[in-house]
Amino acid sequence: MLTFMLKFKTIFFRILIVFAFLSMPSFLMAQKKDKRKKDRNKCQTVSEQDLINYSTLSPPISVIDHATGWAKQNNGAWYSMKNEIPFTDQKANKDNSGARKLGQDNFIQLEMRSLMIGNKQYSVLIKKYRDGVYEFPVLRENWKPYLSLDYYVFPTKRLFSILPDSVPFNEAYAIGLHVLTRGTIKNYEHKNWESILVGTAEQTYLGERVNGSDLIIAVYPIKNKGDEVCRFRLIKSFDNNYLQSIYTAPNHREYLFKRQFYEVRFYTFKNFIQAAKDEYVKVIPETGNSKKTGDTFRNNYNWGVLKYRAGDYVKAIEYFEKAISLKPNANDFMLFAYLGNAQSKLHRYSDAVGSYDRALSINPDNVMQYSNWIRNYFNRGVAKYYLGDRQGACKDWNKALELGFGPAHDYIMEYCNKDQK
Repeated sequence: MLTFMLKFKTIFFRILIVFAFLSMPSFLMAQKKDKRKKDRNKCQTVSEQDLINYSTLSPPISVIDHATGWAKQNNGAWYSMKNEIPFTDQKANKDNSGARKLGQDNFIQLEMRSLMIGNKQYSVLIKKYRDGVYEFPVLRENWKPYLSLDYYVFPTKRLFSILPDSVPFNEAYAIGLHVLTRGTIKNYEHKNWESILVGTAEQTYLGERVNGSDLIIAVYPIKNKGDEVCRFRLIKSFDNNYLQSIYTAPNHREYLFKRQFYEVRFYTFKNFIQAAKDEYVKVIPETGNSKKTGDTFRNNYNWGVLKYRAGDYVKAIEYFEKAISLKPNANDFMLFAYLGNAQSKLHRYSDAVGSYDRALSINPDNVMQYSNWIRNYFNRGVAKYYLGDRQGACKDWNKALELGFGPAHDYIMEYCNKDQK
């Protein structure tokens, strides 16, 4: 009898499970089916975001990830640490517990990026550093480490003051960045910090947010018997002309590096600033006087680049096409590469393929531009994919990979090798 009851319960519960499944609301079943369908489509379709593009906030243009931090000790001696400004008390520098191991200041990486807001060109200095907090601050117990970053958005033109064409060696100077906005993002690895940064900058630009901060960069290039180094400091300040005048005044310069600083090879600092300077696009305002410059081709080209970076692809195409009409035989592959990307963004893939063809027919003059030239193969492959020419797309992606563009590998494996398998 007991065996019979157990069998009956088992059969009964199985019937309930089947009934529950058959009674599941149809929209839930449809949701699961749609999700599977979307997942399949996600794997089989190249995303429009896959086009290699200049984003509103660019990837890092230049980086400093190694510097020697120096601080003058209470006994008058100098003490150094890697990527860290030590304390003035040497005993404190040997304490590796909690907040003490952060030093007076530290960084993991300094990044320079570019940011377009409207037609305005800004640079973004980002300092990523070790940070943390005590769970019980009063007792200084249970230290919880994490990574934070400070960012400073400032007009790109200020870079030309930080690193002038003629560098004054063995002379310290300081430059105010005229910061549009600054901020600190704690524990940034767990946040969409790039969106936070861009959003804050746009709000300040539109007057929806007030900025009261600035940053002074103190620079001291030193040349000694052929050896060139550069000392620098990042000095937080308020957005106040009087305070800026104190830091940047000639009679204050000797005090800037008396107690602490970071030091790198001069070429490291120069490359850090110069790479960001090279991103600056000089344009002449759109007025009737612009024709008097004798370089309407270059001005239309530059306006096209600005509109492209700002995401106004319709206007970008207009300017690029104006430039081409003025100089049909322009020997600059980037002009046609930009045009192709803008056309792809507007789903004009046939036009884009033609522009990429033209870009690839022009060999780069500078070896530094070779990597950008190769990307035309990848981007042309994306356009061909959307035109239904998978074979042509795979051929271009394979060519891009062959020439050293690593990201093409994933697309070949995902969209080309499946048919072969």
